[in-house]
Amino acid sequence: MKSLSVFCVSLCCTVMSYLPSAYAVDARWHFIDTFEGVNLYRAQENKEGLLPFKATAELDIPYQQIVKTLVDTEKKQQWAPKLKSTTIHNQFSANRFEYSEYYTTPWPFEDREFLLMGTVTYEKDQILFSGVNSTNKALAADDHTLANVDILEFAIFPLDAQRSRVEFTFSGDMGGWIPDFVKTIIQKKWPVRFIQALQSYINENPSLDTLRYKNLEKGEVVFSTRLSTQS
Repeated sequence: MKSLSVFCVSLCCTVMSYLPSAYAVDARWHFIDTFEGVNLYRAQENKEGLLPFKATAELDIPYQQIVKTLVDTEKKQQWAPKLKSTTIHNQFSANRFEYSEYYTTPWPFEDREFLLMGTVTYEKDQILFSGVNSTNKALAADDHTLANVDILEFAIFPLDAQRSRVEFTFSGDMGGWIPDFVKTIIQKKWPVRFIQALQSYINENPSLDTLRYKNLEKGEVVFSTRLSTQS
């Protein structure tokens, strides 16, 4: 019996060692529910003042189409919920840029600006769009409240030639007081609408090629074996 117990422990350790490291990140999030095909999560632990959310979904869309849509910043306002406009302040390389996104908020609250350094990274099994706060606050608009970003990541995992998994993770201080009903919109409704709007826009616009996508420094990406988790 002792030998069997030792074997079981050894087997469990071996299996755990082969699990993707990303599952350690997933452990920080607790599954809430699935809304219209989008899985929503809440943070297990939340830093004071930050408003976090995580949303995941599997889409019947080739990963290249998602990348093309996200890099086309000039047209993002046509589909992204509450986005008024986007301004690219500086382009440091094809995959790294400084930009602002301006969002509407319900009256009487002031509209929000995200002033960010954005990066597009091709990794082994994913394409990662990430943003961090820009230090150049002189670029911030005077008529918007500036949000402070702790985490902003949109990861695309190609599952096969026609299917992709997306993971949208955010945590940030929206700046100023936010009422509870707006917090609920941001954490539960907005990420669902964002992913749905992204999918609808791609399905309605088959031609998404742009010069920015053409110039993007791309890497080889393999189909992901990443599993859908609800932990």
